[in-house]
Amino acid sequence: MQKGIRDNLWVVVLGVCALRAVASAQGGADGVWDPAEHFTPFWDSVELENRIENPARNPQADPNGRRQLAIRAGVELIDYENLIGIDRRERNIVVQDRDGVEIYRADNTGISRSYRAPEGILPRIGIGEWADEFSFSLSVPLDPNQGYPRSIGRLEWSTNLIIGETFMTVDIPFEPNETWIEVVPGLEVLVEEATVTEGRYAYRIKAIYEPNLVSYGATGHWHFRGDERLPDSLMLEMDMLNADGESVFDLSSGGGYSSGSSAHGIEGGLMEANSHGTGRCDACGDVTTIRYTFAVNPYELVAPFVLEDIPVPGF
Repeated sequence: MQKGIRDNLWVVVLGVCALRAVASAQGGADGVWDPAEHFTPFWDSVELENRIENPARNPQADPNGRRQLAIRAGVELIDYENLIGIDRRERNIVVQDRDGVEIYRADNTGISRSYRAPEGILPRIGIGEWADEFSFSLSVPLDPNQGYPRSIGRLEWSTNLIIGETFMTVDIPFEPNETWIEVVPGLEVLVEEATVTEGRYAYRIKAIYEPNLVSYGATGHWHFRGDERLPDSLMLEMDMLNADGESVFDLSSGGGYSSGSSAHGIEGGLMEANSHGTGRCDACGDVTTIRYTFAVNPYELVAPFVLEDIPVPGF
């Protein structure tokens, strides 16, 4: 990290709010984040498909045809508390018929995890409105030489989540400086430009961070491979505030805002990121503060879902 002189450090930690005491992703203590309290699974439709293809057109096709169940199901979000990210790819899928006989299984546990903030995966239902649910479609192949199940006795699947244990905001002044500021352990920033002129503002910020300690910049989208662990801090938002502590982004509906960022690796396994932005908000007042919001000690959780007694249509 850049080891600047700490005498001029200006960091104000406005709040470290322990929203919920959580033991770990494996559970084992009272108060663990329980998916059953936050999600409700549902099924929308089941379609029985029977298809054959012309062998003159497709000699490779099975002459007995193809039969499958097309199931559309999903999850309703009841409570977002402490929920940071959702990997909506279904894993650990098990389908049983009404007699408990397994007719389909797909693990999908070895693939990477790609998380998005809840508002990034929910379907839009209007201007500024999103549905509180997300759905998925599952195709269950059936043997065309056998009968088809009269009902689905049990459908199981799971979804990976990121849960925040503690949240923290850190404010730094909206002004250029020559001193590196430690925002959280593993992240230091240098405000190279910060100007406000007649309702217009502009900034340019350089950051150096250790990716195993902090995720910086890619707010609302995180990707992890294999046994890669989450960093100690996930950056959730960077905001600009006026003198009254109001978000310029929230107030600037009549103005405009643009931003960009880039990052690359440097020596020592560190990352260097450069971000910039400009905006206009005549009614906002001067920008005075840059506010960062982090989830501290986030962890991954596997949320299992179960549906039972789902009817299957006949031919």
